[in-house]
Amino acid sequence: MSWQDLGSIGELISAVAVFISLVYLAFQIRQNTRQIDENTRTAQAAAFDSSITHTFVARQTIIENEDAARIYLQGSNDPESLSEADLLRYRLIIHNILWSIWNMQSQAQVGELAAETWSAQLTTLRRIASTKGFQWFWAEYAQEFGASFQRVVAELEGSGS
Repeated sequence: MSWQDLGSIGELISAVAVFISLVYLAFQIRQNTRQIDENTRTAQAAAFDSSITHTFVARQTIIENEDAARIYLQGSNDPESLSEADLLRYRLIIHNILWSIWNMQSQAQVGELAAETWSAQLTTLRRIASTKGFQWFWAEYAQEFGASFQRVVAELEGSGS
């Protein structure tokens, strides 16, 4: 066997080794892609659950507490008619509700929450934004929310809520 024959055999072995390495690499990439997809679905489910939980807690307070329900209704219709203590409670109720909606919007922006879940919340936000109480709240506290959420509210207000 000549040096040339040994060189050819070496090249063949190298080519086979490279082919096997590429097949293994393709398998690993496919497996990694599946894992990333699964992690994404898990993160989206967790984001949905977190958002629903936040919304549920805000609503549960109004459902279970007659005084909170009265303050929410009166504050939504005529915030100036509330006592100082009730106005504070109204503001905190609205803050909790809006933080919950803002949370959903933020999660939708980073892809952890389905766009349809976020768009469904726009109906709730539109309903809340149409109240006198919200207008009072937003004039005073809009700066406590992110710029992208402020733009969403501005778009709703611009569309006639």
